[in-house]
Amino acid sequence: MKKILLLLVFLLSLPLVSSGAINVLKLRASNHPEFLRIVLEGELSVIEAARVYQKTQNIFVKFPDKLFLIEKEKIEVPFTKKDNNSIIFYPGAFRGLKVFRLKHPDRLVIDVYLRDKQKQVRRTPTPDREEKSSPPSFTFPDANKKQKASEGTIVIIDPGHGGYDNGLIKGRYREKNVVLDISRKLNDLLSRGSFEGHLTRGSDRFMTQLERAEFANAKEPEMFLSIHMGTRKNMVIYLPVITDDLPDLVKPYLSNKGQEEHMQKTITLLNAMKEAITVEFGEDMVSIQPLPYSIISKTESASLLIELPSFDSVVYAEGMRTKIANTLYKGLYIYEEIKTK
Repeated sequence: MKKILLLLVFLLSLPLVSSGAINVLKLRASNHPEFLRIVLEGELSVIEAARVYQKTQNIFVKFPDKLFLIEKEKIEVPFTKKDNNSIIFYPGAFRGLKVFRLKHPDRLVIDVYLRDKQKQVRRTPTPDREEKSSPPSFTFPDANKKQKASEGTIVIIDPGHGGYDNGLIKGRYREKNVVLDISRKLNDLLSRGSFEGHLTRGSDRFMTQLERAEFANAKEPEMFLSIHMGTRKNMVIYLPVITDDLPDLVKPYLSNKGQEEHMQKTITLLNAMKEAITVEFGEDMVSIQPLPYSIISKTESASLLIELPSFDSVVYAEGMRTKIANTLYKGLYIYEEIKTK
């Protein structure tokens, strides 16, 4: 009798334990000009537990001690669920991976850099063959071929100051040199990913705001980032001001047809950058301000001016410059991810 009671208690407890232990992961994947993006969205504890590794040309995502179900949203890559805590993706031939985590909502992002310009996708294998051989592949239609030398999203990076205009100075450090170095690092990241990056100035030379804006607008970019330094302890993200309640003499500096058309995209870029900075540096390290009479009111794209912390607050050694460049790069990626939803 005692054994029967214990068995009943055990059986009754099973549904409660199982339902509480099973997590739901939202899965979506989308093709970009030079990479395939895979996104897994779920609870923070599950996303943080994820382990990503490569075996031949397959990508394994393992969630140790986590049981989950897949909720498919938008899938452009074959996959199979292995056991209760692993997924195998079959993207085809690729040359590298970039894996990172983002918040709000919590998600794991895997960017798969395909080996060929024409993306290859592999068919989903049957379960009894998934470990024995690689699935066959096929090539996307010619419609996905690049129409230009580069079809990546165009981004203009504008290092502030230059030439005789040093900007802020602290000992041997000059703002013009620090922001140029960070901009070069960011541009290098862009060139290795799915973006087409351009610097308004690639050397120590002076340029007027008008020259910078004309250079940017001629490229017809999706995004424009002007990088400066400030006197505060945190980063400040400035966005352009658009208003009609001003004299005609002032209006050209605050609003133009291009910025007005792109203001919604500017807000999206603002939110993306804020998320990236918050994740890397903390919520108290970013604030938002409007900025009239500036270069970002003259550019015809999603445009922000990023003001970095002061020399008194941050030591701009190599590691910090690289971290800032990576953070801004992540913000651009978040913007692209939002656009594809």
